[in-house]
Amino acid sequence: MNDLDNLEKSSRRSAIISLIGILIFITSLLFASYNLFNSNKELKKIKVELRRSADSLNKQKKAVDELQNRIAGLKLDESQLNQYLIGLMESTQTNQGNTLGDGGSINWTDIQKTIINLPSGKRKLALTIALLTTWKQIPFELGKNTPKSSFDSPGYIQYVLKQTGINIARNNAEPLSVTIMKRYKKVDGPLPGDLIFYKGQIGSFGFFYLGQGTPKGQGIAIGTLQAAFPLGIYDTINVNTEYFPFIGYYRVEYD
Repeated sequence: MNDLDNLEKSSRRSAIISLIGILIFITSLLFASYNLFNSNKELKKIKVELRRSADSLNKQKKAVDELQNRIAGLKLDESQLNQYLIGLMESTQTNQGNTLGDGGSINWTDIQKTIINLPSGKRKLALTIALLTTWKQIPFELGKNTPKSSFDSPGYIQYVLKQTGINIARNNAEPLSVTIMKRYKKVDGPLPGDLIFYKGQIGSFGFFYLGQGTPKGQGIAIGTLQAAFPLGIYDTINVNTEYFPFIGYYRVEYD
């Protein structure tokens, strides 16, 4: 009898253990299914986000491509404008420097390459503005700084720099040319758009450096000196004399 009871107890234990095992298996299966279901939901969300990200990247790429095309177009327009201005000045002989007896010949092709090859920015903008105002051949007048009437040398520099966002206020205690030279560092090797200064009979005067000119001069420059030198492009070999000794080059930090 005891053996039978023991057998029944053993069978019940086995059945209970089997049932527990089955319940554990089913629970594990349900848990795994639940996790799989949630994983699928998350995977779908991730796929949706990836598609959105891909669409956003494509839109951004298109926007960047369009912007690059616009920039390329603007650079082409800028180059064409520079070419036109230089060609216009060459054809209308606004180069006052070549009319002087000991003047060297200005190489307009080199000037064109110099300006066009400059990277876009305020330095190039300053020279473009200088070219535009030079073409108008605005007369010289002391103390003036407006294209509506006339310029003196430092007034012209002040005007062009102001168009690029550089404001140089007059100091009543000193000439404007001195104020400008104090603002910028003197350098040995100028860049297009830097300044060249000379000592004058009344005060110092300056030009925008454009490029190399005749040897023994300080380069090709844009600016004005006096009534006999109205606003124009000059080979500075015509300027650097015993009456107007060279002071130096000054680096303009545009950006």
